[in-house]
Amino acid sequence: MTGRTSILLSVCLLVLAFAAQAADFEYGGRPPGSVFDPENVLDPATRAEVSLPLERILKEEGVDVVVVILPTLDGAPPDFVAGRFANAWCESPIHAVVLHVPGEKEAPWIVPDGKLIGSIKPEIVSGKVAEAMRNAAREPSEPAKVRAAATEAADMLRYWMRNAINRSEFLETERTKIRLELEKKARQKQITLLVAAASTVPVLIGVFMLLSALKKRGPGLFPDNRPPRRLGAPHCGGNHCVVSLGPLPASNS
Repeated sequence: MTGRTSILLSVCLLVLAFAAQAADFEYGGRPPGSVFDPENVLDPATRAEVSLPLERILKEEGVDVVVVILPTLDGAPPDFVAGRFANAWCESPIHAVVLHVPGEKEAPWIVPDGKLIGSIKPEIVSGKVAEAMRNAAREPSEPAKVRAAATEAADMLRYWMRNAINRSEFLETERTKIRLELEKKARQKQITLLVAAASTVPVLIGVFMLLSALKKRGPGLFPDNRPPRRLGAPHCGGNHCVVSLGPLPASNS
């Protein structure tokens, strides 16, 4: 099996897996656009006004926000329902579901999820989400609430994504600065050692020459010039000296 065939087979299996997942979901596959409104709570113009910016953000920035409007949740927690739609329909790891039930006091709910959210402190996420939901809840009509919640969700994800990119670039820049600083210090240390070694060589040479000169000079004493004894006598003479050996013995002849 060639590499191209393996890639094609993997893509086909992935598509089949998504198709099977969509088939298992009671609402089927993701509809065109970014708004699911089976009860037509939004008129076509408002639906397009909400969906088109979300579609553009998904295409240009990879941030996926899906708006889901249901008549009821049948007692299920909003986070659970939104999570099921996210798993079945969201196409990006950076995504959120805006879930709305007309007439519900706490709706619309904003439920962000994905890898980006997992890298942010939970208290920051919950605080920002609560603030966005309060802003949307202040709107006077159901369409306005949905429109505001979708805008808040998209802006929130885009803000976190830009911060993550900037933080990564900042950390990479700082790591580069630290590496360069360490390399600079290492070079300075090497130069210092080389200079110290180079300055030590003349000193060693000077000490060696000084010791050699002192060794040749020796101690400051006069040489021993005592003349050696001659013929075993206690005295000896030099130039212009006469030694008396006594009278000659008498001859017997």
